[in-house]
Amino acid sequence: NFPRCTHIEPYIRVNIKHALTTIEVLLKRSLPHVPLSFKGLDTSRPRHVKKIMVRKYTPRELRQKKATIKFAKTFIALSTILFVLTSLPSLLLMLAGYASAYLGVEAWRMSPGDTCGLGSHSASGKVAVVTGANSGVGYEAALSLAMLGAEKVVLGCRDVKKCTYAKALIDATRSTTCFPRSGAAYESNVHVPVAGLDLGDLSSVRSWSEALADVTPYVTTLVLNAGVMSTPLEPRTPQGLETQLGVNHVGHAYLVRRLEAFLETSPGGEVGEVERRIVALSSVAAQTPWSTDLDDLNWSGSRSFDSLRAYSQSKRLNLLYAQHLHSSTPSNVKVLAAHPGYSRTNLFHNGWSFLPSSLSWVKDLARENLVFSMSPYEGAMMTVRACVDPGLASGSYVVPLLWGVGMPVVSEPRPARFYEKGVGGGVVYPFLGTAWSKLYGGWGWQVEDAEKLA
Repeated sequence: NFPRCTHIEPYIRVNIKHALTTIEVLLKRSLPHVPLSFKGLDTSRPRHVKKIMVRKYTPRELRQKKATIKFAKTFIALSTILFVLTSLPSLLLMLAGYASAYLGVEAWRMSPGDTCGLGSHSASGKVAVVTGANSGVGYEAALSLAMLGAEKVVLGCRDVKKCTYAKALIDATRSTTCFPRSGAAYESNVHVPVAGLDLGDLSSVRSWSEALADVTPYVTTLVLNAGVMSTPLEPRTPQGLETQLGVNHVGHAYLVRRLEAFLETSPGGEVGEVERRIVALSSVAAQTPWSTDLDDLNWSGSRSFDSLRAYSQSKRLNLLYAQHLHSSTPSNVKVLAAHPGYSRTNLFHNGWSFLPSSLSWVKDLARENLVFSMSPYEGAMMTVRACVDPGLASGSYVVPLLWGVGMPVVSEPRPARFYEKGVGGGVVYPFLGTAWSKLYGGWGWQVEDAEKLA
């Protein structure tokens, strides 16, 4: 009867189109594996429509559809997992806090009252030198020491301009936070020597140590913080050393040698018994199962170069060198080690040279990982505790509670040595227990290694 109602035919034609679209959607939802299509249907002549045309997809179209569906399912699954994981860190740390209190693990935290040296933790009277202080954990450690009332905080950076900028940031934070309370005039306690400190060049270390004499006649706290990660074998340092070996270990060892006189001198100018501290920063990478070839530290032999293994070696050497200093320095010098856990710093972005440029996003992902990592401030708390906690004995190793994250705790038991043969490197995480420590504590580290290194 359609031809007799010509005035309503356009409306009927539109309704047929809508009905066919609805049928197609419903069929695809209820029969997702049956390829259906209503293409080619002549809805302009509804009275001649005798049947619905069904067209099968080509194999290529089917592959494309399957790939699209698989990608969508994978994306949804990964998004769900990421959403769940991002809510876990705070829960894990909270549970770790309760567990550590139950197990009697000593908790060390900086409270808001400690700011500006008004709390139980104080750096009053300390003259601290922090290497690599222009960013990351080094900057946060220098800032915390300045806020805790250190007499002087000397920043050591390769780039003097970056160091000066870091000083300005610390001064701005300290002046606006502390001095409005007291009403006193602000006086900066942060200093930058005129020379840059390039730990990869021993002549730069020598020049910087000479320039330090214009800033302070003595040093009470030396923080060996600066470091590089996963750099290529070439070019080497001006002295011909592999870069990570030269910067992370040899440069710092030479700096300690150059600053011996500063560490021995008291505020009055004479040699005294004022407590001194040397804090060497290591890394969780020191506890990898890779062996350290003490006969080929410079990677000049026949073995192929591995940048991550070289980084692990340099961080292990930091601990071995700290053990050597602990056993050879005077009793008024405490030597401690600390590792900042998995902190979101530029170390990941500036390193990882083994990755091609097309995978540079992996560096950003590692640096911005929010699931199992800490901020630079949280990572610096291990360093700050090693600098200011009066209860720490020489030879202590301050580590995060949960291997890579958590509040700073002291490696136990053996506070007098970092290593003991056959006991997983002597790095015992109290919360995780001895089994975990043996698993991740390293293989084949011996006290004799430190003597050989020395």
